[in-house]
Amino acid sequence: MSLKKFLPFFIIGVINLSCNKLFIKPDGVSEPEKNFEIFWNDINNGYPYFVEDNINWKDRYKEYKTQVTSSTSITQLYTYFTKMLGGFSDGHLSVKYQGNSYSNEKRGPNSAQLVKNDGSDDLVTTSDVFYYYHFYRINESYLDPDTYVVKKATNGIENGNEDTVCIYGYRQQDKILYINITSFLTKYRFDNLLVEIFSLYPDSKGLILDLRMNGGGNLATMWNAMSVFMPSGVSEVKYAFNKEKVGPLPENFGAETYFAIHGNYFQTTFSQPIVVLANRFTVSAAEHAVLALREINKVRQKKIKIIGDYTYGATSFIVERTLPCGIQYTLVNNKTTDINHNIIERTGVRPDEFSYLTASKIMDGNNPDEQLNRAIEIINTNVF
Repeated sequence: MSLKKFLPFFIIGVINLSCNKLFIKPDGVSEPEKNFEIFWNDINNGYPYFVEDNINWKDRYKEYKTQVTSSTSITQLYTYFTKMLGGFSDGHLSVKYQGNSYSNEKRGPNSAQLVKNDGSDDLVTTSDVFYYYHFYRINESYLDPDTYVVKKATNGIENGNEDTVCIYGYRQQDKILYINITSFLTKYRFDNLLVEIFSLYPDSKGLILDLRMNGGGNLATMWNAMSVFMPSGVSEVKYAFNKEKVGPLPENFGAETYFAIHGNYFQTTFSQPIVVLANRFTVSAAEHAVLALREINKVRQKKIKIIGDYTYGATSFIVERTLPCGIQYTLVNNKTTDINHNIIERTGVRPDEFSYLTASKIMDGNNPDEQLNRAIEIINTNVF
């Protein structure tokens, strides 16, 4: 099992939630210089984070324009593009050609790392170990076996294929309900499922909502799921803002719009305390869910607390392009901010409380999930 299993889905548009794709048709010429100009200009006009990244894109133009001639091969042009994207901190920037791909994945505070070494602040990438224990040891270690359910639904991209979208179960000893939404990459109606689960365990005193390793997907699916946590009588909760880059100047942005969760039409809603688990593989639509729950918390009587780690930091929409020469690339052309207008792209959403997994505890096998342990403790002590 490789790290590729956890590559994020990012956000797939709005409404039908497909990426913004543009195929620039070949004109019979497809000169290297022309492809270079299209690539540079598209990013120059659309990319919104030059200031934050401290990148002078015009200098990149001057440096590489002279190297591109009529005899430059497509492979050479691809290599130049990968070099031009060096130094950006946004992992959405990528370029691909004939099986080769380059993505400027960010490093530092939000690297793809999940587990702390014992006695150290260093983080180690142990995705395979985490995946095994996170998805397959929950039943054995934490949930009553007769309550453990795995729900599958049609994948939102690969027609006909089914993926696990939810795992849920109950801890009778603590009267705690556990729901793990593993993906929003589906058109599955989570509201119906969640209300059904709530009705199965009416005596639960709290919910652990696990969004770790959720690679995101469909925003409308996420909105539908989060609506069941809205209290009765609240019609809308705004949780983030977005504005699109519309020109080459730093101030060239369109009108600001907002994201919101709308009230659900069910009589039943979950009104008990909720602990949300998030980590660095909580991505895109799942990050929007974390942001939404943070704001829903402000209008609920019973609290919601987010614990774990920063989320991934990929909350804006992806734009996909194909050049006449066949090189493909992606970027974002919009800024997403939280309700206080803080940029969360690249940095992620900060939890209310940091909690980490440790390698030795995972391998020990006795209550190996320290983030889940902490969530249980919070609900049992009712200290939010």
